Amino acid sequence: MLLRSTTAPRPLSVIPAAASEARRPTALPSRAALTSVDSFTPAAKARPSTGTGSSPTDGLKDKALIQALHDAAAQHKDLGYNQARKIIFTALDNHDGKVECVYTGRELATDKIPNSNDMNTEHSWPQSKGATGAAKSDLHHLFPTDSKANSIRGNYPFGVVKDVKWSQDGSKFGKDANGQLVFEPRDEHKGNVARALFYFSTVYGKPIPAGDEAVLKQWNKLDQVDSAEVSRNDAIQGYQGNRNPFVDDASLADRISDF
Repeated sequence: MLLRSTTAPRPLSVIPAAASEARRPTALPSRAALTSVDSFTPAAKARPSTGTGSSPTDGLKDKALIQALHDAAAQHKDLGYNQARKIIFTALDNHDGKVECVYTGRELATDKIPNSNDMNTEHSWPQSKGATGAAKSDLHHLFPTDSKANSIRGNYPFGVVKDVKWSQDGSKFGKDANGQLVFEPRDEHKGNVARALFYFSTVYGKPIPAGDEAVLKQWNKLDQVDSAEVSRNDAIQGYQGNRNPFVDDASLADRISDF
């Protein structure tokens, strides 16, 4: 509900064409093994079907599903952080010369990477918790944010705020029902955050704490995928050569009991 449709042309897809019969992988890698991400030049491959035909993930769940999704999405081009930021602020999230903060809705007129004290790049999965190397510049979890909101979120987990210490235009920071400090994005971005973190966990082999996962799965249903999020997924594929499968099919998250 938050993102407006990008003007980038519909890119070629990189997820393998649907097989006639889904197969469970015979061996699953460890979380550490999943962190390996290769860089490659995107080739023309079929976009995953949104119809009722067979899919490589049909019948899979939990670790087998994570493995299949990892294999489909992990290989991508490492853009480098400066190039990733340039894409975000000049093309991907720039609409009619303005970029909107996903947390506060504040708009900034720009045609270049802005001063970081004004608007910054949010790592939905914090750098201090593993968004390093290729993951640091992976567009699927990067979003433009007001610098103050970005700083307040810091590396705190996402959650439902009960004791509010800061709020702006729907986003909140404070303590959850368990007394833990958490950041709650506004409703328009809740689903985007959930699907970005599901993607990150799957591609980079990072576990999501059970409590956080429960909240994210609720948000995945509350704020459903819209055409703007699909368009952003399409555009990112054009830049780095892979897709977020949880945007293509949000119900995949329900088939994974433990990210």
